[in-house]
Amino acid sequence: MDTRVAPLFAPLRLGAVTARSRVMMPPHTSAIGNLWGTEDEAAKNLAYLKLRAESGIAWATIPGRLGNVLAPGFEPSGMSAEVRGVFRHPLYVERVRRFSDVMHEAGALAATQFTMIGGYPHGPSPVVSSPYSLLMPHVLTPREIGLLVEEYRFSAGTAREAGIDVFELHMNHDDLQEWFISPKTNRRDDEYGGDLRGRLRFTTQTLTAIRDAIGSERCLGVRMNMSEPDERGYDLEAGLEIAAALESTGLVDYFHMVQGTPWGNPSYIQPHFHEPGSWSRDARRYRETLSVPVIHTGLVNSVELAAEIVGSGDADMVGMARAHIADGELLVKARGDAATPVRPCVGGNECINRRYVDGLPFGCAVNPHTGRELEGPWGRRRIDRDLLVVGGGPAGLELAALAAEAGARVTLLERSAVLGGQLRTAAAAPSFGRYGDYLDWQVDRIRRLGVDVHLGTEFRPEAATEVPGTTAIAFATGAVERVPAIRGVESPRVLLSRDVLEGTVTAGRSVAVVAEDDHMPPLAVAEFLAAHGSDVTVFYSTQTPAPLLGRYIAGSAIGRVDSLGVRIRTMEEVVGIEEDRVLVRHIYSGRQETVGGFDSVVLSCGGVSDSTAFDLVSAARDDVHVLGDAYAPRRLVFATRQAIAVAELLITP
Repeated sequence: MDTRVAPLFAPLRLGAVTARSRVMMPPHTSAIGNLWGTEDEAAKNLAYLKLRAESGIAWATIPGRLGNVLAPGFEPSGMSAEVRGVFRHPLYVERVRRFSDVMHEAGALAATQFTMIGGYPHGPSPVVSSPYSLLMPHVLTPREIGLLVEEYRFSAGTAREAGIDVFELHMNHDDLQEWFISPKTNRRDDEYGGDLRGRLRFTTQTLTAIRDAIGSERCLGVRMNMSEPDERGYDLEAGLEIAAALESTGLVDYFHMVQGTPWGNPSYIQPHFHEPGSWSRDARRYRETLSVPVIHTGLVNSVELAAEIVGSGDADMVGMARAHIADGELLVKARGDAATPVRPCVGGNECINRRYVDGLPFGCAVNPHTGRELEGPWGRRRIDRDLLVVGGGPAGLELAALAAEAGARVTLLERSAVLGGQLRTAAAAPSFGRYGDYLDWQVDRIRRLGVDVHLGTEFRPEAATEVPGTTAIAFATGAVERVPAIRGVESPRVLLSRDVLEGTVTAGRSVAVVAEDDHMPPLAVAEFLAAHGSDVTVFYSTQTPAPLLGRYIAGSAIGRVDSLGVRIRTMEEVVGIEEDRVLVRHIYSGRQETVGGFDSVVLSCGGVSDSTAFDLVSAARDDVHVLGDAYAPRRLVFATRQAIAVAELLITP
């Protein structure tokens, strides 16, 4: 074992339980498979958890959402709305018992949270909690508060019956508990409001009820924000006072310290716009104040960083969710028990956006095996044939690696001098460097696998006749940048975003960015330009910037460019470019306006598939495939998921 990561494998006592390591997994598995769904969904969920438990985590936490028990027929709506909850689900005890058994058989503990998040109609006062969600809550009466406390008690007893060891009260990220403790949202003048003791009364009663239900031999913790981003809430010093008051009750065995809002900046699931481990020094303040262990979760994206946080004394334990999504054998590799390096997480949050924003099946952008643990290791599958991959972007690299791991002899042709495609270009933006790290990992992966790589090599469609008929051909040739039909677009002042990011052209001091892309690229080029000193205005024709950018990442992305001085204008389609001006048309009213003073106009308008070679070759021979942007321009997760789908087609029966 690398001595740098040794602190992660020391046991830790938390109340009546002992954790075998210093790494736990916060809740995230509802995106991967519904534990209370069909047998297949539950099995998928448990297989995912089993692999990580066997790798050495201290515990995994499953979600524990309480339902609406106060107003029958009332349907909560909005972010994270929940009608039924899980603790009264008829399958709860049976399914959670299976989860607990999986954890215990692997030597880990089983944990659950108690949450009442955002979209609920309940609140302490008639105050909206944030500018991201403007729903007015139902103001709870003391009697209703008592009913909710009893629901926590019931839920804790049910979870205990199911074998749970660690119980965590969620009082952060817009939870009802946070609304009560925060001076911003709690304006009550009865016993549940006013001073700190009053604002903590609901939480203290809840903790007492949970402890009564689970007894002294189980572990009870609290997860809370270290501070709130709104000055009307509580700051770090007030947070320390809250934690100290809760510890003094003798009910709490640990504190789980986090940062962020549900969908603001930073998001509580911090994306790649933030430095890893940015908030661990705040966690240290809590560790210095409290006598019980402190856990810290917040963009801890590598075992080295996790070990540094624990070893330096910032926290006693760390939470790592997305890092375990990207590589289920994270801790096995940290111990030195595996030959391959850890697959890096890029922090793009596709893992959660796909399920809860796009409504698509779960998918990890960098690891297409995640969520497929029931199928067993990929290396068991065999491809007894040769494969020619044309294109060395994300799709081509993943397919080449998967095929080589399954035994195929793989040749990869890339027309440029470097591998990585458009993602390598995007990695030039200041906050996108982790995509470059991922590509470096992929390049090293195909090197170790012996893939025959030819850089600077253009595939000629007529050469397909020279490829043996037993060799499959896959085209991952990407997309060319789209140039919209805007009057004046041929002006020398007009630049393409890829050229700007690659440094082959230099934009002027004042830049207009034409954004006709539904995701990240316009923000990436805007960040790049602003970081290099340009005054940037981005014109979106859509109602909001980057409409397909999920709510778990949008706040950080837009907050980042705004902090650099970038101005964003929405619902304005650029219809003309003249000298130093752009003509915009409001997409709904049709009103036109001229906006001037620009030295350069940069187009970030998506791509058009470069599928010419595939079209020609597939018309003349069988066993030809197309994937990635060559089929349709999409995001990284689409490329890697297509890669494994094509690889499965090549598997020898």
